Amino acid sequence: MDSVLVTLVTGLVAGLGVGSVLTAGAQHLLKRKEATQDSQRKDLEARYRVIVLLMYAAYDFSENETSLRINRPDLKSKQDVLGDLKAEWHNMMLFASQQTLNALGAFISNPSRQNFMKTSLAMRMDLGRGHVAVAIRDI
Repeated sequence: MDSVLVTLVTGLVAGLGVGSVLTAGAQHLLKRKEATQDSQRKDLEARYRVIVLLMYAAYDFSENETSLRINRPDLKSKQDVLGDLKAEWHNMMLFASQQTLNALGAFISNPSRQNFMKTSLAMRMDLGRGHVAVAIRDI
């Protein structure tokens, strides 16, 4: 009877030890995955911020020309800005949703306020910020 009790206790202690190790391992892997996803999301948000500013510059070039001259002297015309956006569109094929790619493609072809809003909202969805109702008004 004592050997059965010792075996039972030994098995219980060993089982709890293995369970603790597995739990700690699983928690470590989940934290690592979460940190990687957070880093990727921050990188994506930074890229999308740049793209939004370029779209605004393309949409209203005359209003942004002075700022572009200071911050991006290589962008001298609306066509230069659209060329930069086209390069961004090609890079986005690696990480953006099809909806965002389509929306930015439409904006590059026709830089309008409506296409600006559609592209911005598609990017918002990519960032996991959810769908939002936006009133389109003149600013």
